[in-house]
Amino acid sequence: MISLPFIDVHTHHPPINKDTVRVINLYPGDVIPAFNGKNFYSMGLHPWKIKSEKENNSSLRMLKEAMEFDHVIFAGECGLDKNTATDFEEQKRVFIAQALMAEEFQKPLIIHCVRAYNEIIEMNKSNQPSVPWIIHGYTGSPELTNQLLDQGFMFSFGKILFNEKAKAINSFKELPLQRVFIETDEFHGTVREIYEKAAELKNISLTELKKVVWSNFNQLENVSFEI
Repeated sequence: MISLPFIDVHTHHPPINKDTVRVINLYPGDVIPAFNGKNFYSMGLHPWKIKSEKENNSSLRMLKEAMEFDHVIFAGECGLDKNTATDFEEQKRVFIAQALMAEEFQKPLIIHCVRAYNEIIEMNKSNQPSVPWIIHGYTGSPELTNQLLDQGFMFSFGKILFNEKAKAINSFKELPLQRVFIETDEFHGTVREIYEKAAELKNISLTELKKVVWSNFNQLENVSFEI
């Protein structure tokens, strides 16, 4: 029997384990490595990287070129962050540009959001996207989670699952598995460690969790992967 790989839906680290399919985050202008079977990519203009309108437009043009690559499967990470010093109005403009690009290329949008969920929800309502919007590194409360669920968002969880006091633990426990992904992001352990913790919190087997996340990944727009 062939064992399903782990899916690491958002990471900044190059491939390490052969049993993991990774979506590695890139920034506009980064070299896109050739596809080797398990290395997928996302590319986006992060709110921390916002500069002048002219510089941002140049980055957006590079991003649009990258969207032509089949193994660049997500737009982003992009989003809104009220804790960073970059101009918030420009953050919003750049985010909407990338959301529209995700629609144009029919690629899911992976989102970084800090203290700006009201704005993200309103943008989602206004744009009515046909592609999934995935909140990565999700840390929200069950109340916020229900709002996002009603709008069709998906959620990616990482090292927060090891923080027993985090409100995101209850969010994760209550979420339907069909809306869940697992990520390492900047975590220096393995994605397997996060899967094991997630399976424990959901009171299911590791194998069952792998099957569901595999299915979630394969059902995304423009993503199809076979072993």
